[in-house]
Order: sequence, then C-alpha cells, then structure tokens
Amino acid sequence: MKTLMTNIRLLLALLVVTLITTSCEDPIPTDYTEELVIEGFVIVGEPLANIRVMRTLPISDTFSFKKAAVNDATVRVFANNSEIAIEFVADSFGGSYRARDASYRVLPSSSYQIRVKALGKTLEATTITPIALSWIKEGPNVVQFPHPDSLLFPGADSLAVSWSQVPNTEFYIIGLECLDTLGYGKYLTPASSDTNTRTPRPKPDFFNRDGTLVSNERTIFGGTIFSASQTIWGVFRWHGRHRLNIYAPNKEFLEWFYQVGSGRRSSYDYRLSNIKGGLGVWGGASLIRTEKFLLKYGG
Repeated sequence: MKTLMTNIRLLLALLVVTLITTSCEDPIPTDYTEELVIEGFVIVGEPLANIRVMRTLPISDTFSFKKAAVNDATVRVFANNSEIAIEFVADSFGGSYRARDASYRVLPSSSYQIRVKALGKTLEATTITPIALSWIKEGPNVVQFPHPDSLLFPGADSLAVSWSQVPNTEFYIIGLECLDTLGYGKYLTPASSDTNTRTPRPKPDFFNRDGTLVSNERTIFGGTIFSASQTIWGVFRWHGRHRLNIYAPNKEFLEWFYQVGSGRRSSYDYRLSNIKGGLGVWGGASLIRTEKFLLKYGG
C-alpha cells in the first residue's frame, strides 16, 4: 500500500502544479486560481492515516510537497455518520492527517465521508468501502526461480494464488514489491554473504517499463478481472524478499488507478472524481498481503 501511495503521490506532484495549454496563435495564459487538493484512501482493516491536504501551485513556481502541503486545515471524517477524531502529523512531505485513535481500523461495507475546510474553501467527498478480502490460496512463501528460458511462462499450479470474490469489483489490482534490493543471503538458512541481484529479463521484455517513475523500480502493478492469478516469472525484477498486495478497489479508487496508470501516466479528469469543491481522490479498497522469497536460479 505504501508504494502505491508513493506512486500516486508522485503523480499528484503533476496534478497540484496547474497545467497550462498553448497554441501557435494564442499567448501563454498566466491566470492562476488556487485549488484545494486532497489525497486520501480508506483501506479495510488498515489505520485511517496518510490523508494529505494540499494547494495547487502556479506553473511559474518550483514545485515542493512541503510548499503545497496545508497543515492547518480542518479535517472531519465520518464513518457511517459517526465522526472520527482527526489529528495532523508532520512528515518529510509536509504532513498528513490521521485518526487520533491509533487503534482505529477502517470498516468494511461502510460509508466514509470527508469534509475539509482550508484556504477559504470547503471540500467534500464520500466513498463506500468494499467487504473484507481474504486468501483462498496464498501459495508457498519461498519460490524457486526457474530456468531463464521459462520467463514468459506461468509457474506451476502450486504457485497460483487466489482470494475471495468481492461483489461489484470489476478489476483486482496486484502489486509486487521487492522489500530489499541489497540483502539476499542473510535471509537464507544457513545465512550467507550473498547479495541480491536482478532477475534475468525475457527478450523481448514484455514487462519493460521504460520511462517509468523511479518509485516503480522496486514495484510492478498489474491486475485481473478474476479472483486468482498465476505466477508469471517475468514480473519479478529482483530476487529475494517481496510483498504481494491484492486490492479490491471500489469505484473511486479504481477510477483513480486507471487515470494514473499505476503511477506511469500523468492524467487527471476532475469530472471522473467524487470530490466536490476541489481536486484529488477519496477512495476505498480491501487489501490482503503476503510475503514471498524468490530464490535465484540454481540455488
């Protein structure tokens, strides 16, 4: 989840800088109207946190997350009409808002409304979380990389994963994140000094991500309309420790994911957003995760 949020946050850097359009005949417009921006996700079973409130910046200004961050907003969140106390917490991105009760976890099948007042503006949005997601078949935690010639073929059925179906979910998002691009041997039994390395790539590389964000270097996103997935070896960029995340997104979350293209596309259409009075995203999803360790070919 953290990586997905990082990808989306980098896209938001493009969003909060007001875009301009030019033509051969028209002068470059210089008018600028400040907008209020929110980035927030309610993930079933997870803490209510990392809600970010920002202002847009003029194209003539150098973008900075800290400069865009709004740390004095009034943020109110309601779960099924019951208010959740919210507090501000500082961080390297300029700060975010979270539930004051650190033990609070987002509820399934619940309506979450947010109301933000800042910059003389009021922003509102409502999203409904899906039912909880659960594993049916988690697969082995340690998997052996096959011969490099097998990269484009799915793994054995024993490596497949599957999960419970979530009503009204049209697309499940799959995220695979390498947790340690340096360490390898220290996780083995017995431990060794062996360091991590990249996996061999298929030729041609159908999983190539030329021009992607730096944050995608350790993570790759995909998806399926089914509640199951085979292991395709080519999606692994590294050996070693990985985290597999499966999201069942609601309409608002999925619409945002489609627009940002897993963090690789800089598009945003406010008409597709549920935000009233501003810009951004307020969506929900269910999430399950598990860890995998990918052994190098030959041991």
